[in-house]
Amino acid sequence: MALADIVVVTHPDVTEHVMPFPRPHLESFERPLRVQMILQHLDRCGFRDVIETITPRLATQDELATVHSRYLIELVMLMSKLGGGEVGDAAYASPALYRTARLAAGAAIEAAHLVQEGKARHAFSIMRPPGHHASTSTAMGLCYFNNVAIATRSLQKSEAKRVSILDFDDHHGNGTAEIFYADSTVQYISIHEYDFENPSSGHFLERGHGDGLGTNINIPLAENSPDESYTEALERVVRPAIVSFNPDIIAVSAGYDAHYGDPVGNMNVDSSTFWRIGRLIRELVEETDASGSFWVLEGGYNPFLVGLSVEASMRGLAGERCPRLHDQVERIVDEDIVRLNAKIIDEVERIVKKQTR
Repeated sequence: MALADIVVVTHPDVTEHVMPFPRPHLESFERPLRVQMILQHLDRCGFRDVIETITPRLATQDELATVHSRYLIELVMLMSKLGGGEVGDAAYASPALYRTARLAAGAAIEAAHLVQEGKARHAFSIMRPPGHHASTSTAMGLCYFNNVAIATRSLQKSEAKRVSILDFDDHHGNGTAEIFYADSTVQYISIHEYDFENPSSGHFLERGHGDGLGTNINIPLAENSPDESYTEALERVVRPAIVSFNPDIIAVSAGYDAHYGDPVGNMNVDSSTFWRIGRLIRELVEETDASGSFWVLEGGYNPFLVGLSVEASMRGLAGERCPRLHDQVERIVDEDIVRLNAKIIDEVERIVKKQTR
């Protein structure tokens, strides 16, 4: 496998949605520059010479409605026509929001079907705004439409019936979890930062409901978790869980804000972890005989680091060795956090093994 087996899906109009907030307002970090810098970095690496780039179409309202209520769709459309306003918590409109969000959803659908139809082994939608916080009826956390969920439902109308979603964004993808919480055909696994003193969604006891019991797997790591803890979580929980589920295709909510240099996340990993995730997905595709994987950009808000993080993931997907990138520097690792995370992973592993017997 080589980089040529990876397809990038993006659109020049990804830059149109801009929220007029200054730093340190959260919305100021979700801006066009982060996607522009990813694409520039891939150009500098020479990737764009060997990776095919596809321009997506707009997702239709009916495609959005496979996941979202008509209320939310019409709300985003109305607020865009009004030219601004609060759509949800940390989710504001701009005149271009509705079109840009539909393009992001359309790109995820395109990436998914390229893989499912055998036109690519792996496809990466490099678009914005992100989507994994958007629930059935609520926009929040910089997210309006849940791109990976919409693409998953689109796949399930064709041949792919079982989909595993791995979400490695720093923040729990509460929207994706809610959408598929009682669905036995979609496995959702999230590795994320969790505040055990101020708990919210994403605890390991959230396991799914009804027919979906056991398909929702949370790996809630402590703040400042290092690469070592992510590696342990990937090998002890993610790998066996996806192998056991045996999906037709693997989806990835690719959030890069767990990077130690990200202004929004609070973790302590570098690009080597993102390479390791790419390599793991490549191996899991082979082991489960899945059609391939499609990736959807979520977080990642340091424009000077998100490009090399994406590069690392792609090199892992392509089966290349871990690149020596400039962010891979020696850092202090808190061994107490490593031990705490090991106990958390012990508990998650116990729950997963019990459910998959």
